[in-house]
Amino acid sequence: MTTHMPTLVSLRAFEAVARHKSFRKAADEICVTHAAVSHQVKALETSIGVKLLERTSRSVELTPAGEQYYPPVREHIQGIIKATRRIQTPEEPDVLLVQSYASFNTMWLQPRLADFLQDNPDTRVRIVSTFEDGDYDMHRFDVGVFNAPPFDKRFDYSPLFETDIYPVCAPEALNAPSGGMPLEELGNYLLLSVPSTWNEPDDWDCWLDAAGLDRETMKFGSVFDNYPLVREAVLNNHGISVARAPFCARDLERGRLVRPFDISVPEPGRWYLATQKERAPNPKLDTFIDWLFEQIEADPTMRLFRA
Repeated sequence: MTTHMPTLVSLRAFEAVARHKSFRKAADEICVTHAAVSHQVKALETSIGVKLLERTSRSVELTPAGEQYYPPVREHIQGIIKATRRIQTPEEPDVLLVQSYASFNTMWLQPRLADFLQDNPDTRVRIVSTFEDGDYDMHRFDVGVFNAPPFDKRFDYSPLFETDIYPVCAPEALNAPSGGMPLEELGNYLLLSVPSTWNEPDDWDCWLDAAGLDRETMKFGSVFDNYPLVREAVLNNHGISVARAPFCARDLERGRLVRPFDISVPEPGRWYLATQKERAPNPKLDTFIDWLFEQIEADPTMRLFRA
């Protein structure tokens, strides 16, 4: 039996829609119109004779067939994209590739990196940011820091740290001059969030449960793809979000953000350091990892843990 191969353009459109669960966001990403994306997905479904997406006026969901089809399509589409990027901009030799989430890189690592580079002038570091768990590119990866359970057999994982979470808001959001807020007033504010990953409990659910508040009485606002985005919304007084202690410490110290409540809870997940199993000895990488552990141990908002 001859299998009719769908076009790469239609597969690219499907992968983007399935990942974003939005035709509009997919169209923005691949720089075409909403109608063009819709046409390509429809052409794909017609080509393979299977319905992949359920479309409503407000959402896009994968059908059971789409759930089965999406992971291998995503793997290969993203592999093509990454391979193309690598040959367009080949990596420089002797540069450490440090990969983590945009939140860890911009809110914690970057402010400290200058000290490491000053003490190690012969070492060059390139920071690679990802926004999703498991989005590892092993060709752009000497060491990674991820808030996800060890799952990828290509990598060795070491326990790194755990931390606490708590709500933060802009100072303008508080009515009381004391800087606090009665718990019962939280229901008057929009609660902003980032989706939970790896089946971990939602940040707000964890905190509201500890505070003895009913989720059903809360008003939830926008959901953001990552913590740097939700941070900007909070800084602009668009609502209140839950923050990880290491990533908001500088904003709290400078008065850009405030904590309306004293209640904090452990973050649902833990953080791991990942390195490739098959790698050549690299003293510069070992030095960087030692420095990273030293920085974490010195940070009062983080706790080293052992598996």
